[in-house]
Amino acid sequence: MKTLRFLTMATLAITLFASCNNSTTTSNADDKMKDIAGDMASMKSYIIEYKTVMSVPQMKSITTMTQWIDVGNDKFVMESATETEMMGTKQSSKSLMIEDGEWSYMIDLEAKTGYKSKSGESGDDPKDLIKSDDEATFRQMIEKEGGKILANETFLGKDCIVVEISEKSDDGKALATKMWYYKGIPLKMSNKSYTMEATKFEENVSIPASKFEVPAGITMSEMPAMPQ
Repeated sequence: MKTLRFLTMATLAITLFASCNNSTTTSNADDKMKDIAGDMASMKSYIIEYKTVMSVPQMKSITTMTQWIDVGNDKFVMESATETEMMGTKQSSKSLMIEDGEWSYMIDLEAKTGYKSKSGESGDDPKDLIKSDDEATFRQMIEKEGGKILANETFLGKDCIVVEISEKSDDGKALATKMWYYKGIPLKMSNKSYTMEATKFEENVSIPASKFEVPAGITMSEMPAMPQ
């Protein structure tokens, strides 16, 4: 989906240029990507909790997710739990992703198993796609993907840039997704099929080192090398 593609590119752009500095306090769609990245870098760390509700014919799912982001040390943790009901059948899953700067871990918390790989061993670096966009503005990045800037709105007490991306749904109909960005971070995404909202957001918080460690009782295997 175009929405997810743009979300990935924008997040990568923010991460790539996070060594820059910026004193801007109000979100501005005409700020350069490297300057928005500076806003993120100024946070040093943050914790964000999301709730996502997806409802389509014959299926409904609810996902809760928490991310612990150590911007200064390029570390993150993402823990999620999903409850899905499809055609009368209920399923659940719990997962954990850890990036500690040296290793990446993907863990199934229900099966208590997981895989690890050296950081940066996933093949082509997607950052190469947006390295030339450090001087582009946030508005230009949005418009490049066929989207548009709507306005600034307050969400969860934060001044956000509201973006709309249009695409076609699986049934061929037009689908408009709105996204609320704060310092380059999506706090909310919404369309007629799903809504993802941050329910908690804390900046410059202390994240214990133990959070970036694999929990006890997990059987880890090393990810097989990708074929050349």
